[in-house]
Amino acid sequence: MKGIMLCTAMLLTCTLTAHAADKREQTFVIGADVNTQGEVTQTQPEASVTAPIAAMLDLALKQWRFEPVQQDGKAVSVHTFIEARLEATPDDSGKYTLRISYMRHGPTWNRDQPPKYPEDAIRLRETGIVAMTGNLQPDGKIVITDTRSIIESGRGRSSLKTAATDWFSRHVVTPETVDGHPAAARIRAYVAFRLNEIVGGQVKPAPEVPYNAREKELLLQAGFKDSGNGEKIVSPEISSVLQTRMINPVTMRL
Repeated sequence: MKGIMLCTAMLLTCTLTAHAADKREQTFVIGADVNTQGEVTQTQPEASVTAPIAAMLDLALKQWRFEPVQQDGKAVSVHTFIEARLEATPDDSGKYTLRISYMRHGPTWNRDQPPKYPEDAIRLRETGIVAMTGNLQPDGKIVITDTRSIIESGRGRSSLKTAATDWFSRHVVTPETVDGHPAAARIRAYVAFRLNEIVGGQVKPAPEVPYNAREKELLLQAGFKDSGNGEKIVSPEISSVLQTRMINPVTMRL
């Protein structure tokens, strides 16, 4: 374990995103097998995660607990995806305090497919927000059940909604499995179209100003949850078959 921790310390300085005072952090999505007691028994990090960091994530996630899932009166195993944030903060001696904290769990999605900003909407100076709700089928397809939007400026009012709903319905989502079988879920997502935050003709995944007060009210009416601590409303929101029991942050010294 000591060797793993030394390797992790070196990797933190090279691979994690640096912030103020050399604090480094990164978010990881880890596949996790949860047994009939609600314990994480196996983890499967993304292929790009190095072995030392994968070992640290495995150690942390196996300390977290979920409520066992019941099916036909019997506890069953679940495969889910846990999103965790790894933060590394150096002290004056050059050592790191490593903190791994829970963010969410449930089905996972392809994060490399941001929606496109329609060329006609850019030409017409259209901006706004589109919120969508749908059912995630066991085969990973999404059936849209509700769409709400606030579109500002421009003369046309359909291209932004079309771009958002097309992206949402084609979203690549991997469901959880319950006792080996894919599970359905509820999913919500919103797209904030901002003319000053277009990247390569696509909508910026995390815009600096994701919504104003009027748009936030629309998101709440659409069913999104507000953390109440000033953080952005999370998108997508996807339901899970699992409920958390104990997911305290895990702290280590390197």
